[in-house]
Amino acid sequence: MQINNNINSNKYLNHSTPFQGLTSVMARRISTNPDYLENLSNVYRNANGSVGNLPKDLFAFFRTTEKTENALKIAQVKDALNDANAVLAGIEDLKIQIGRQMKPNNLINNFLPKIAKLNIQPERIPRIITEMTKRFTPDKEVLNSFAQKAGSLLEERFRKIGILSDTDSVKLTYLEQGKYKNTFKMRLVDKDDKDIIHPKVLLSFKSSKSAMEQINVLLALMKSYFQNIKPKDYLPLITNVLDHASVKVVPPKEKDLYKKSLLEIYSKMKMKNEEDKFMELIKKTMFEEIKYNGVGPESNITQFIKRSAGHPMAASDYIDIFYLNTLHNVGLSEYSDKALPPVSKRINLHKYGLFHDDLITNKNNEVEGRVIDYGGIKPLTGMHELSDNRIARRYYHKISQIYYKDEKTTQKERVKYWNNLYNAAMSASIPNHKDILLALEKGKNLIKPEYWHLLSDIKAAF
Repeated sequence: MQINNNINSNKYLNHSTPFQGLTSVMARRISTNPDYLENLSNVYRNANGSVGNLPKDLFAFFRTTEKTENALKIAQVKDALNDANAVLAGIEDLKIQIGRQMKPNNLINNFLPKIAKLNIQPERIPRIITEMTKRFTPDKEVLNSFAQKAGSLLEERFRKIGILSDTDSVKLTYLEQGKYKNTFKMRLVDKDDKDIIHPKVLLSFKSSKSAMEQINVLLALMKSYFQNIKPKDYLPLITNVLDHASVKVVPPKEKDLYKKSLLEIYSKMKMKNEEDKFMELIKKTMFEEIKYNGVGPESNITQFIKRSAGHPMAASDYIDIFYLNTLHNVGLSEYSDKALPPVSKRINLHKYGLFHDDLITNKNNEVEGRVIDYGGIKPLTGMHELSDNRIARRYYHKISQIYYKDEKTTQKERVKYWNNLYNAAMSASIPNHKDILLALEKGKNLIKPEYWHLLSDIKAAF
């Protein structure tokens, strides 16, 4: 994928609060190349990393008829959010320090049953490694001290900008952490502690550098543990751990398999070449996750979905993420609660050749009927081309929308539509026939294999 060198250098100067250029290119297609997304911020320098819009209810506090004044205050709000996140980023640095000071035994012994799964179910590596690095997290009191400091900064700056009165305040409280970000509830309240706008969520993304450093610290702890524990101590230890593990973590019928896996890992960690391979597998797998998580990928996917959905996100089953900054690792989203309008629009990720991997494995990513985390949205196997091709996506979606109560009728009508499109595309009697052929190729997965013999391309082969 090539970076577009036709840079739009126009600065934002109108009342609808968009940050143009970088936002537009992010919305056109999905990239799974972290370097490409990172370089976009360098190419579209006038955007200063800004993607998306400020929330309308926040903008309303200082909006005027003067475009230049609006642009200045928008920049000031951005700077305030960026600087607040610089404070919150200290949490990730603290995690690294905590991890380095940990004793390997205290961490690794508790995770031995799950470490066994690194061999048995390598697809679970991201989830297990994330669970382990979460143990580096300081206690909630420390987290909220960071939040209080960042909240005080926002309060001071918002008051100067004109968002807050002298009696209003900002309340920032820690919510939770995901794979690549921490989240904080941001309330703007009056003197009676009543919200003056609907609460927002400040998204504090990890930098890829700090994320990988935490993984390196964890791997160093694992390495130290396995290299220092003696064989005569290790076998009775894992036997005891597996015997006392919950049935959910270690199914009784699989206990021997888990023990075998832990012995294999122990053996690998005693041999330099095997240890390097094992560690590299974990690093490679976690780096693969960076393609779909973090400020760059999530800026990309949020803008792509907003543009493709064709309707406002307020009534959608995906929460609205208003603003992100790819240089300062910060974002601002709506807070999902019952006060929001009821969900009336649904985002069909399959329509775009996508699926939400993290939603499948973590139901906490959905709150009050809305998906609150865009991290982990990935292309379906073999469907990358749809994310780059709007026309192909549209025709793929048309096939998927053919539905009848009777499954047999559904399949026959899909075949009929598929064949009509195929014949028109092959004769080049309709525009964009190459894009339509791509949609038909991908659309075969919407037709059951037992009906494929009815498709025109199959018939033409005989």
